[in-house]
Amino acid sequence: MKKYVIIFSLIFIIAVFLTVVNTLTYNIILGKRINGILIGTDSVETAVHSDTIIFFSYNPKQRFLDIISIPRDTKISIDGIAIRKINQLYAYTHKKTKNHNAAADSVRNELQDILGLDIPYYAQVDYDGFRSLINILGGIKMRIDQRMDYDDNWGNLHIHFSTGIHHLNGQKALEYVRYRTGDRADLDRVLRQQSFMREVVNKLKEPKVVLGFPKIVKTFYNNIHTNISVWDMLSIIYEFKNFNISNIRLQSIAGKPSRGLWIPDFHAIQRTVELVLNGHVTNLERFSSYSNIVVEIFNASGKSGLAGKIRRKLIKNHFDVIKIGTYDNNSKYEKTLVIDRMGQLDKAREIANEIGAKEVITKIDESRGVDVTIILGRDWQGLNEVK
Repeated sequence: MKKYVIIFSLIFIIAVFLTVVNTLTYNIILGKRINGILIGTDSVETAVHSDTIIFFSYNPKQRFLDIISIPRDTKISIDGIAIRKINQLYAYTHKKTKNHNAAADSVRNELQDILGLDIPYYAQVDYDGFRSLINILGGIKMRIDQRMDYDDNWGNLHIHFSTGIHHLNGQKALEYVRYRTGDRADLDRVLRQQSFMREVVNKLKEPKVVLGFPKIVKTFYNNIHTNISVWDMLSIIYEFKNFNISNIRLQSIAGKPSRGLWIPDFHAIQRTVELVLNGHVTNLERFSSYSNIVVEIFNASGKSGLAGKIRRKLIKNHFDVIKIGTYDNNSKYEKTLVIDRMGQLDKAREIANEIGAKEVITKIDESRGVDVTIILGRDWQGLNEVK
């Protein structure tokens, strides 16, 4: 009996020691916010561009996760370096140093300047690593509302998905998140990647993922460059075991397109960061209305009369719809999008549930005079009562 007490005591002491020296785990226990970035790169060693950059901020006290997508064409300016886009920075540093960690660190440092936040953690994964990790997790189940067809013989990329529920293995998951075509290609891809990340987080809750941790760790460290320790990785998986998937807020870096670049709006970015840190944005001008939720609706589905149908449905259920119209005659959205305009995610989700929409993001814009914007997409047949 005494022998088992000694063994248990040693295990306890080792666990305490590992927790203290691994700051991510320690911060989870203390309830301190954890910031990091995930960088997805291509597999071309001569010029490894960061195809995807996603910022994460987790609040352990509230068990709330913010995910912010960084457009790959985001404009940057670094003294002495002749590059203009953030996705070129990884390739530049990797070519110069031949080191993936140094390249990831350069992107992390640039993003710290853009967001004005300390970002201690990073992880970089290329196509091979992505495929391996998704396969280890047992694949990801995704619903596809519109056919996806794309062939690039030069790049040996062929993507074909029919509508319906698909169980995506590593290769199919890579095709799903890489797909981009049409006039809303970048936005549609960002939404698709964010939805995919949400399902990955949901997957981490499954008991078999925890049981398969040794295999996950081996794959993780064979295919990913990161400054997150094995102990911290185990803590993350355990933390998300009982995570509520509704506690995820999706955003993108505020800005506007110009000549092939995404120009950051630093004033709007400050509001985005304030929302992440405080859960709300101060000094937003509220507007008077008979309803607790004020809505505007734009039709980007290609089906005439759809905005009017949704308007009648919402007014019948006592929501205030102050504007409807066509979003853009030359632009069609793949998915219906519900946008939180005032940093009140619950209102946007209430509207999304009312109409049967799946995609909800936050994009602060008080000038619109609404709580929620609806952009109706080509998945309209899946919405409630509009067939």
